[in-house]
Amino acid sequence: MLKTIIIDDELPARQMLSTMAGTYCEGIQVVGTAESVEAGLKEIAKKKTDLVLLDINLPDGSGFDLLERLGDVKPMIIFITAYDEYAIRAFKFSAVDYLMKPVNIDELQKAVDKCNERKERDDLNAQLKILVQNYNDPAGENKKIILKTAECIHIVKVNEIIRCEADHNYTEFFLIDKKKVLVSKSLREYDELLSGYGFFRSHQSHLINVNHIQRFEKADGGELVMADESRVPVAKRKRDELLQLFQHL
Repeated sequence: MLKTIIIDDELPARQMLSTMAGTYCEGIQVVGTAESVEAGLKEIAKKKTDLVLLDINLPDGSGFDLLERLGDVKPMIIFITAYDEYAIRAFKFSAVDYLMKPVNIDELQKAVDKCNERKERDDLNAQLKILVQNYNDPAGENKKIILKTAECIHIVKVNEIIRCEADHNYTEFFLIDKKKVLVSKSLREYDELLSGYGFFRSHQSHLINVNHIQRFEKADGGELVMADESRVPVAKRKRDELLQLFQHL
């Protein structure tokens, strides 16, 4: 059983989450609740906690403040948050579980199931570390992204991604060190995630980092040559948008 602490500044929210978790989620035991960063840290230490359902906004700080003070060995975290653009992007980049308020029972069950299946704490600690870095860097200058494969977890600087290519329901990342990483998520998901950080969907199957474009060859409909000398097609409907983009580079 996962010993679980619920940290939220609102008593009704703590009671609701405790009831939902205890009634609908298998493999966990709610062993305590807290209303603040300080109280949460004490509960986590006292109860030898495996899992924390953690609100972002707390009266004496944020869930990220609590995370930074936990040290190297952290329990599993499921964040509970109201909508915030930077927070949501930070979670997605870092592959960390989060739930939107009001919490949906099915989504809570799925998040808890993932925690029950999770074995490697080193992976978790890496994800949480990147989450804090990304949340504290909303402009994206030092943004990193977690790429998870069956074999390992890759921590990649966004500005070191040359391009991404669709492979059915998978996406292959091509990096500046000539490394390739194949992940089991669609290109559409990464298009949504990276669109604000200098990436352009030149073709249905290709997402490129504009900072790594070497040249644009106009012949035969148009083709981009990237920094690694790879060639990427440009869809006809994307050609004008690309040319406009060049004017602002």
